[in-house]
Amino acid sequence: MLTLGIAGHVDHGKTSLVRALTGIETDRLPEEQRRGISIELGFAWLDVADVGRVALIDMPGHERFVRRMIAGAVGVDALLLVVAADEGVMPQGREHLAIAQLLGIRHGAVVLTKTDLCDADMLAMARDDVAQLTQGTFLADAPVWPVSVRQPDTIAALQVRLAEFCQQLQVLRRHELDVQGRPFRLAVDRSFTLKGRGTVVAGTAVAGQVELEQLLEVLPQHTQFRVRGLERHGVAQSRVQAPGRVALNLAGATLDDAPIGAMLATPGTVAVSDRFDVTLTLLPHCRPLPVRRRAAIQLGTTLSEGAIVLLDGQPLPPGHTALAQIRLDTPQPVAAGEGFVVRGSRVDPRFGQTLGGGRVLHPQPNRHKLNDSKVLSALQQLGQADAEAQILGAVALAQGRGVTDDGLLRTCTAPVGQLQKTLKILGDRKQLLRLGTPPRWLEPADVAALGRSVLDAVRQFHAAQPTRVGAEVADLQRQLAPWLEATAFGQLCALAVRQGQLTAQGTAVALPGFLVKATASSELVTRLVALLASQGLATETPTQLAELLQTEARAVAVALQAAQAAGQVVRVTEAYWVATPVAHAARDRVLTAFAGAAQFTTGELKDVLGLTRKHLIPFAEYLDAERLTVRDSTGNRRVRERAREAWLARPSSDEEGP
Repeated sequence: MLTLGIAGHVDHGKTSLVRALTGIETDRLPEEQRRGISIELGFAWLDVADVGRVALIDMPGHERFVRRMIAGAVGVDALLLVVAADEGVMPQGREHLAIAQLLGIRHGAVVLTKTDLCDADMLAMARDDVAQLTQGTFLADAPVWPVSVRQPDTIAALQVRLAEFCQQLQVLRRHELDVQGRPFRLAVDRSFTLKGRGTVVAGTAVAGQVELEQLLEVLPQHTQFRVRGLERHGVAQSRVQAPGRVALNLAGATLDDAPIGAMLATPGTVAVSDRFDVTLTLLPHCRPLPVRRRAAIQLGTTLSEGAIVLLDGQPLPPGHTALAQIRLDTPQPVAAGEGFVVRGSRVDPRFGQTLGGGRVLHPQPNRHKLNDSKVLSALQQLGQADAEAQILGAVALAQGRGVTDDGLLRTCTAPVGQLQKTLKILGDRKQLLRLGTPPRWLEPADVAALGRSVLDAVRQFHAAQPTRVGAEVADLQRQLAPWLEATAFGQLCALAVRQGQLTAQGTAVALPGFLVKATASSELVTRLVALLASQGLATETPTQLAELLQTEARAVAVALQAAQAAGQVVRVTEAYWVATPVAHAARDRVLTAFAGAAQFTTGELKDVLGLTRKHLIPFAEYLDAERLTVRDSTGNRRVRERAREAWLARPSSDEEGP
């Protein structure tokens, strides 16, 4: 469905025009009808041949309600700028056009109203006024349609022209960005209650599709509700695709749960952030913008206070565009590619005045140093339409930490399928490396740098702990890369082992050739190993073992390290050690039970191993670390393919020698 915004100065006839075209009264509030001006957004629709139902959004024209005008302009396909022929261009008409330009609207037309009050000379002057206003904007070559709501023939002529315009617009839109290939997103501009149905929210869907019974996330609240009802202009639907106006009945929600200003989105696909990177254009009539400046930021249907920082470290001249970072006082939902408007803040003498605006590039970035050439270059890449440039820009901005698939979905604007295809190409070319599950994508140089830091950390560990067999992989991850998924860090260490840079020592790693300084007596090691073997899998903690052996806890800790170095015991956690034959037998039981199973639960593993939760969970995680099993997002596990193949290929007992 196409959505047209009707904008212009107060009392220039926007509401009367919509009423004449559609028969629908958009001033629904008693105060609007009493005062004769629009205060809130008004909604109507027009049925157009070969196009279908076209939504019309009647935007308030008074300067006090510019915020609501901006909310209505979010996601519209085209703008109809209304100018009264008897008055010509007025301030709010200028501001509305500037806002539409800043929000990225690229199609539209001008409607000259009240032509019955003008003679030919006045009409010509109004046309000249419009030509000067639209020069250099997306309406520069747009059609200008004279009309009077008191003259039915002009309304009929306008309906014909509007139908032709919508048909052309629909063709143009097919060649533009595939918003249906993105997750669903809608900024709420209406929220109300219907008796017997509950809370209904409405807005202009700018991406994706939504279906009945689907779960949607309300942001910034991070709550989820089921879609109980779905409508377009009073017509019930089972599925709706963007773009276009949508009304949704959210099961169990109250007005406070989904207020005006909130965003509805596919869960996990939109960031809530107090900082985002943008392209920012300053309007020509404004004074230069300093490097740092307080401002009011309207993003979607929400107005927030915050600060603007120009990333090149230079003041922004009027009419120019620069890269900037916006830092909000309060976190808000922020989507890549979303348009925003900057207005004078409450501490500014130009409070409420529109200063500029632009488009979101990165919804959740790091803080940047000013005039950092790498950051500026990466942001320029991220702003391109090409999926490969977007991905490489997003990874570069991660500053060595890489980006997950979900992170790329939130940061890039390319369709999901295109992102996935491009990631595979970049991986095949080795331009990006994939680590872990779920995957994290890093530049090869970043992986190499992290690998070097691991080697340095292990070297330092050996110097500080010469009696220990090696540094625990989990400890290294917490020390060096707490932001990195455990599976990805484990994969990085396993790569270093395969390349001969490290050796694996159970769940620890060591430098090749490292020898433990064993200070434990052989007699204590023998007694300790025997005690652990007698306890099976449900062993005591090192402190308890020291009590049973009637020795110091420090001596037991050293003896455990010596026994591990000799391959006699396995470290599951710092407080959980198992005799090696017992651990191997348990592994064999797990493979026997589950090598042929698609997956198994923690409860089924408990039945096989006979452990309580105290020992079961850490031993299950040990099996994961040993790459025997892998845990999925539901909490279930499966035997890894390589482990299964090795188990199935083992020689049977009758093939072995005597």
